[in-house]
Amino acid sequence: MKRLSITIILLSSLLVILIQPAAAVNYGGVPQTDGRTESRTLETNFLDYSMKGLFSTTEQTFWIAKDWDVETVLLHLEYRATQLADTQLSSLTVAINGTYFYSLRPADNSGNRHGIDIYVPLESLQQGYNIIKIDGYMRTQEAQPCVDDVSEANWLDIYEESTIAVRFDKNTFTTNIESFYNRFFEVDALKYGESAFVISDGDNPAELNAALLGISGISNQTIYPDGYFPILKLSDPVGNQLENRIVIARYDQLPDNYRDQADQNGLNDEDALLVLINEGSGTNTLMITAKNDIALINAGRMLGNPTLMNQLQSAVKLIGKTEDVKTEVYTAETYINFTGAKGTDYNGPFHQVKEFAINYPLNRSLTNASEFYLSYRYSENLDFDRSLMTVYINDIPVGSRKLSQHKAGGDEATIPIPTDIDIGGAFTVKVAFDLEIKDLWCSLRQGDMPWAYLTPGTMLKINSVASQDLIFENYPSPFVTDYSYNALSLVVPNQIDGETAKLLAKMFRVMGRYTKGNTGDLAVFYPGELNEAVLSTNIIAVGTEDSNSFIRSNNDKLYFRLTEEGTSFLSNEKLVIDPTYGKTLGSVQLLGSLYNKPGRASLMVVAPNQTGLAAIGNNLGELKNLGKLSGDAVLADANGNVLSYRFKAPKNPTIAVVEQIAVSQDAQIFLVVSIMVLILLAVGLIMVVRKNGLELKKGGWRK
Repeated sequence: MKRLSITIILLSSLLVILIQPAAAVNYGGVPQTDGRTESRTLETNFLDYSMKGLFSTTEQTFWIAKDWDVETVLLHLEYRATQLADTQLSSLTVAINGTYFYSLRPADNSGNRHGIDIYVPLESLQQGYNIIKIDGYMRTQEAQPCVDDVSEANWLDIYEESTIAVRFDKNTFTTNIESFYNRFFEVDALKYGESAFVISDGDNPAELNAALLGISGISNQTIYPDGYFPILKLSDPVGNQLENRIVIARYDQLPDNYRDQADQNGLNDEDALLVLINEGSGTNTLMITAKNDIALINAGRMLGNPTLMNQLQSAVKLIGKTEDVKTEVYTAETYINFTGAKGTDYNGPFHQVKEFAINYPLNRSLTNASEFYLSYRYSENLDFDRSLMTVYINDIPVGSRKLSQHKAGGDEATIPIPTDIDIGGAFTVKVAFDLEIKDLWCSLRQGDMPWAYLTPGTMLKINSVASQDLIFENYPSPFVTDYSYNALSLVVPNQIDGETAKLLAKMFRVMGRYTKGNTGDLAVFYPGELNEAVLSTNIIAVGTEDSNSFIRSNNDKLYFRLTEEGTSFLSNEKLVIDPTYGKTLGSVQLLGSLYNKPGRASLMVVAPNQTGLAAIGNNLGELKNLGKLSGDAVLADANGNVLSYRFKAPKNPTIAVVEQIAVSQDAQIFLVVSIMVLILLAVGLIMVVRKNGLELKKGGWRK
């Protein structure tokens, strides 16, 4: 009996070892130290998806950071199969990064939801994006081969409660600026709110300027869409509890312990200094300081240059105040290669689709001569009377081309894009091949599989113009245009309170995601510092009438004005506002230049109090809520209600194009040359007429 018990225990232990990975995997080659963080789990949810047809596939990506030591990856599937499923023949098969590792039969065909946990083999993981693919084979009961293939009864639903849970730990402390920098904006840091910017209590606009440049430059590198980087004060105890802190402060505003660090590491009067400090309680702090504002702001801008930051393999860096830390200038692309360096494969008969995500400046719209150029090959065993290729933008069909046998080894197509398709911001391109085979009307046979291949030469050509309409559908334009801040001045209260700092942190986190690199002009000012140069820029003002005198002095220009006391919003021709309700509102209003400067705009983020600022910040500061904003004036309350209105008349797109031509240097040269040619032709014609003694009389030209 005792021997039997020992045998059972040994077998149970062996089973546990086989089911669960025995060791963690370190993906970035980061040496492990004795100080480790507690293990934690990061979950990625699936999207609801209905797998239809005899054969079907769905995919879900998840992320592995390079400094994670992964203990387990657990796939939890929540699914429901058709009530007609033949559970003895139907199956689900799971792959990780193209390697199949698990198959199962549907639990039953009761129509109830079922869940199953599956451990993913660690040896198949990779640093960065990983892909879980689920292939479904759903055969219905007593179905006839091929007849069942086109039945609508073949389905299996995957629910959003399905998750991929990655359990990991990592070194408690980072060893150099590069490792801290990448940890600061990693997926887990954003999801769990572990990272923040910290400025001094001195309300220095240069510190806030550097922090906002840092938030913007880091935000455009993040893969996690939610979360933000708070802006805290040195006196705020919350900041001392965070794992990752970037402290940006003038030297004269530093606490004694940080000032000693600056002195020990050679800070001078001209340069900015970056020092990585491993503080107690698992806190990593990157201190950025300088004795002048120019150097401090330049150091904040450098945070948006990942190439440069990833070169900093030490814990200390001095940066000159005029040192070039900018990235390349990104512009709206004309030619976009979307198939990747290796091209894209299609395998299998019937309708095969590949989807490609494309990012484009939000402030632009299509003009004439935009088109697809597609280069592709396909198998020769197709039914060429029924096989074709089709392209889509945002699920809108753009054009199709038939496949032909004599071009199977190398085909190409140029398909114009209609100008009524909206391409502003992120959009999707789909390329579908209908690969039909003669006498094959179901996918029972696997031999002689048809295929198609999009070559890397496939391109999307986009001709576009910048939109001139000042509406939230185009936001953050014109403050961000072609991936950069566009001559932007931020007017803030003389004293930044916690709610205003939170709003700015969230707002510039979102705006930063529409930028690339760290170019563009962003400057922070107090209301009393405004001069003619500032008034000629694009302006964003944030605060209450009481805290920001710039808002008070321009209250009469707002669509939704504040009362004389600044305690509530007033009614106008669009909306009657109860005075009590008006005290709870926040507003964001998109105006033209307050000083009649051509091509400039003003964004007024206004509220009677902190409650209203928080309400409007929840919309300006979250990507998922930007879609709620429309028109040019928006009100939001603490309950999440959003009211949008339009006051300005729509901008005539024809006029907008003419205005852009007028300010384009190339267009000006072309127009000047064209006018000169016309003048020369006119003069030549007059000289010919006079030389030949011709006069225009009734009946035509006569001598």
